[in-house]
Amino acid sequence: MKNLVLTIFTFIIISQLFGQDIKVSENLSLHKLSEYSYIHTQRNNNGLVYINQGEAIIVSTPNSDIETQNLIDWVRNEQKAKIVGYIIDRWHTDAMEGLDIVKKNGIKSYSYELTRTIAKEKGLPIPDIGFDPKLELKVGENKVICHFLGEAHTKDGIVVWMPSEQILFAGNGIRNYNGWVGNIGDANLEDWSNTAKRIKKEYGTAKIVIPGHGGHGGLELIDYTIELYKTDYKSWVLNNQKTSVRPDFKNNNDLIIISEFDSLQDGNRILNNAIVLIQDSTKYAKIESSYIIYHPENKRIDSDLGYVKIYDKTSQGDKLRIGVSYNRLIIFKMDDAIGLRIILREFDE
Repeated sequence: MKNLVLTIFTFIIISQLFGQDIKVSENLSLHKLSEYSYIHTQRNNNGLVYINQGEAIIVSTPNSDIETQNLIDWVRNEQKAKIVGYIIDRWHTDAMEGLDIVKKNGIKSYSYELTRTIAKEKGLPIPDIGFDPKLELKVGENKVICHFLGEAHTKDGIVVWMPSEQILFAGNGIRNYNGWVGNIGDANLEDWSNTAKRIKKEYGTAKIVIPGHGGHGGLELIDYTIELYKTDYKSWVLNNQKTSVRPDFKNNNDLIIISEFDSLQDGNRILNNAIVLIQDSTKYAKIESSYIIYHPENKRIDSDLGYVKIYDKTSQGDKLRIGVSYNRLIIFKMDDAIGLRIILREFDE
């Protein structure tokens, strides 16, 4: 009985260690998933740290140089681990913004070969070593597998599999439940659902699935993504993206709303999976988000987590001024002399 009580007590202590949150800095936190694995998160952008027998590998950089260095310092100083590699899972800034810091620290970086090609074309830092389509790395006594299984959120996005942990870092190719469906400017909407099916077929034993943004879960996140980007949603997006380049504000209308779901609540329109365009005489804004509140009385738009592009109207055509992902957006109409008031809070370039 004494041994049984001691075993149960020890199990409770160990269980409590998993799931703990660690504050690395004001903007960067870690969530411990298992004995060896941590999710690193900055402003809702996820990555992974895997440590085994004094060696570590990191997947996806935080989207700032400062936080990338903070993460590297934490692994080296707090965990006393040697970082044997840094995996870049796609070319977007929320996955490789800190790559120049990785290089300054003398850490080898790995990516899918197409990511290296895109980085070179765009004048971005280039990961050191490319693979196509699969790479196996050793971390301590265990292995980590990097795998490209098809186009989805981008043409080059990969997944990273820890077989000993049954943990899959799925990146932006897999979506979190009821979260922002994402910036689809570089997406392959034709194949996204099929790519998610291939991911599930290859790594369907995963106990934990980590999306590029938002909360982690299990295989239900892969199933959710498969359904999200099936034909109906894909057709809606493809059909309505035609308004995104040169919107036709007919009959002097200053607002265009395209929404998969549209409902009324307290006199306000609740828009799900929406594209909203609003203009004044000199510019217009295009907002994409899974959830937008439109207040008809003052033509105000409120949204959390989405993507906005602001265009200047010129005699030579529309000119993009800024395009950013945001964590908070407010837009409302002023009088004709003033135009649009646009408020962005905690936006990511």
